[in-house]
Amino acid sequence: MFWLVLLGAILTLLHVYMRLLTRRTRSMVSHLPTYKCLPFIGNMYKFFGDGQNAFNFLENLTTIMEERRQPFVIWIGQCCFIILSDPEDARMVANNFLEKPYFYNFARLWLKDGLVTAPGSIWKHNVKKFAVAFSGSMVDDFLPIFNEQSRKLQRKLEVEVNCEPFDLFEKYLAYTTLETICQTALGEHDVTETIVTKEYYAAFNGILELIFSRALNIFLHPEFVYRLTPGYKEFKRCVSVVQNVSDAILRKRRKEMEEAKTAKISDSTNKENGEVKFKTFLDIILQMNDTDHTLTEEHIKAEIDTIILAGQETIATAINYIFLMLGCKPDVQQKLYKEIKEIFGESKRPVLKEDLSRLRYCEAIIYETLRLFPPVPGVLRQADRDIKLKSCTVPKGATCCISFWGSGHSKHIWGSDALQYKPERWLDPNVASMGATSLLTFSTGKRACIGKRYAVTLMKTVLVHSVREYEFVSEADKMELKIDIALRPISGHLLQVKSRSGVK
Repeated sequence: MFWLVLLGAILTLLHVYMRLLTRRTRSMVSHLPTYKCLPFIGNMYKFFGDGQNAFNFLENLTTIMEERRQPFVIWIGQCCFIILSDPEDARMVANNFLEKPYFYNFARLWLKDGLVTAPGSIWKHNVKKFAVAFSGSMVDDFLPIFNEQSRKLQRKLEVEVNCEPFDLFEKYLAYTTLETICQTALGEHDVTETIVTKEYYAAFNGILELIFSRALNIFLHPEFVYRLTPGYKEFKRCVSVVQNVSDAILRKRRKEMEEAKTAKISDSTNKENGEVKFKTFLDIILQMNDTDHTLTEEHIKAEIDTIILAGQETIATAINYIFLMLGCKPDVQQKLYKEIKEIFGESKRPVLKEDLSRLRYCEAIIYETLRLFPPVPGVLRQADRDIKLKSCTVPKGATCCISFWGSGHSKHIWGSDALQYKPERWLDPNVASMGATSLLTFSTGKRACIGKRYAVTLMKTVLVHSVREYEFVSEADKMELKIDIALRPISGHLLQVKSRSGVK
């Protein structure tokens, strides 16, 4: 009995001490909506469960923020998280805070100091140099590969015509986007043999699932605890499989560049009639390495894995949602088909640079889908000082979560029809102008996504090649979602392909 009383006294004192440490933060956010906190774990009990429970939690937060028009506060242990959905607040946070919270350390075990997980100082040192690989002129040079991969996908879909509904993401899209990012960003053309294997893809997804499951379990956050678990051993195994591929790509590209220097020829394998077509992301990193010795071998491999993650996972998820929405919105699909026919006629020619700006309704569909179904539901930033927002002051030490989902579903931002799928809204010049700053899917501020132009161009190319050949049918209006690293469907996400009239 004595020991129980002593333990209770120690826990009570510890709880009081921890509350005192966060007293200033609690007083500054006390007027904001939150859930009841439990001792030591705070609101962590709300996260218990699977990814579907996490999504339901996100929806509930969004509803409360929409009603109160204020940020929402979550306590994970003694860490304060302030959930934001207002675009102006989001830009203020994103422009003032470059550092990411300790949650990103879970991914740094794999991605080290890659662009997504790097501390602010390293990110600032590298981003301008890396962004060159995804500039407008570079993306235009990628169009032949985008067309090639889009045609390849279109041919694969031919076997699905009039068959049973299937999971487009798992069966085709994940591999299509992975091949595309490897060819354009890494200069790796023997993709099927070297990268897109079942073992690699299983390991890649395994890493993402393990990171997310750890993030939801506060007891696994301490590094020394996590290293004792079976999950850590599996994580290391999956990382080893993925990094073996990164090693192989790096060794091969280095060898090619050395041979090119020796032979005194161009340092790019992407040549046509003797002319260099484009310089890849990996080429740029390796050239930087010749003069910038802060780029270690480990850092270069981390950037390879980062670009595969950012370019493959998010784009495949976005394209999947676009096809699903087209499948349950036949009027939208027909308007897109009409636009494609007006631009391309009966020709099956590839998408050219000058076609991109003419695909206005196609672009509207892309943005409307990204608004309602952001592949990544939000990003985090660590506050290193107090900062005043519209309805609160973010205290130093708090973590700000910019909710792409909350912003995209807000009637205060998008109007009374915010929850309706309506691509036409983007054809209104006023909405399109507002959307440029209010659509947060590509993030906002200084650490916004450098691959927006790349992603939108690839999406347009895929849609042109597929929609002009096939009709798509889905029941996505009944879709249920979950959250792991990305926002994923768990039901209502099967797609059926039908041949268009007159297509042989």
